[in-house]
Amino acid sequence: MGLQEQIRRVLREEVTDRGEKLRDLSKKVGLRSAIEFAGGINNFVKYAYNGDIKEYFKQENVEPYSIRGDVINMHIDDLLVEYLDLKDFSEREKELGDFSYGNKNGMKFKFTARLYKYKYANGTIGWKVVGFSGDSGFGYSFINKVNILGNRYRKQIFQQIIDKYDLDSYK
Repeated sequence: MGLQEQIRRVLREEVTDRGEKLRDLSKKVGLRSAIEFAGGINNFVKYAYNGDIKEYFKQENVEPYSIRGDVINMHIDDLLVEYLDLKDFSEREKELGDFSYGNKNGMKFKFTARLYKYKYANGTIGWKVVGFSGDSGFGYSFINKVNILGNRYRKQIFQQIIDKYDLDSYK
């Protein structure tokens, strides 16, 4: 084996070792701390998952996003939210943008969607889609019960979010 091949092998082992260490670190101290340690989301994905964010979802057995519940809600994984580099609205919210909902042949209404940050019981961070349209919407406590949008309109909004950010491509 030539000297160049030996150097390549050592470098591959170091990169693999670095990736394993970053993945272990994210499990011990949390994803955000591991991302900071790596020097940003792009470096974290580069070293821990060979530059492929889909590998994160595959290896960690995590859904990039989910839509579930009797009254459906949409949740987006913390790493994907970081990777998408969405604009902060406040300390606990990120902007998704404006979307529309309404009857097929009827009037369409503007809906301003955001992601709301919360902590799971195990300490990990999650993001839930919330938003409003005038006095209607979902996810906020200030919206009256009679003005909470139903599943039909939520599905319309969620599909637009999936399309806008190409979320299916991360599965």
